[in-house]
Amino acid sequence: MLGKTAERSMTLYELLGKMQPHARRDEFLFADFWTVMEKRGFGPMLALPSFIACTPIGAIPGIPSLAGATILLIALQILLGRRHPWLPERVMELTCDADQLRYIVEKVKPLAVRVDRFLVPRWFFMRQPVVRSFIALNCVACGLVMIPLELIPFMGLIPASAVFIMAIGMATDDGAVALVGVSISLFGFVLGFERLAALIV
Repeated sequence: MLGKTAERSMTLYELLGKMQPHARRDEFLFADFWTVMEKRGFGPMLALPSFIACTPIGAIPGIPSLAGATILLIALQILLGRRHPWLPERVMELTCDADQLRYIVEKVKPLAVRVDRFLVPRWFFMRQPVVRSFIALNCVACGLVMIPLELIPFMGLIPASAVFIMAIGMATDDGAVALVGVSISLFGFVLGFERLAALIV
């Protein structure tokens, strides 16, 4: 996994459960998730902003850029070798509609149970420093490209999805899944730069 953790790897169902706001809460505070998950490594930390960017919440203007900037900051810390992720207070105070996020998570959970059958700890060579750095660099690039891609409807979904899949691989210790996320990110870079170039021209 990217980043050391004190506990066993997670299932996707457990990870989604941690993203689900508490009942009777009108807002979901990023800091609440951070407090619960900060000891679980960088995977879960990358999962939350990328997941939100992949949902209808990500269609709100400014959300893809915020998610991308958050992913960028977290991934940079992997490259710098930090043991535990850190984010500025302004990011920690970000909120989103709790009811909407709760509804989305509930809809996705049944699918997560099915996906968990295929998520197993494997391909441990992905833990090697060079490979970890390569995955982190892909996450950095995804976070960076999400900011200008907000100008093109739905294009930010590709890098956000790539980061979420890489994050699942990190959180579940599944190197094969992380590599799938890397492959999607590379495809997203090519397509994203083509669309941005066309937009500029």
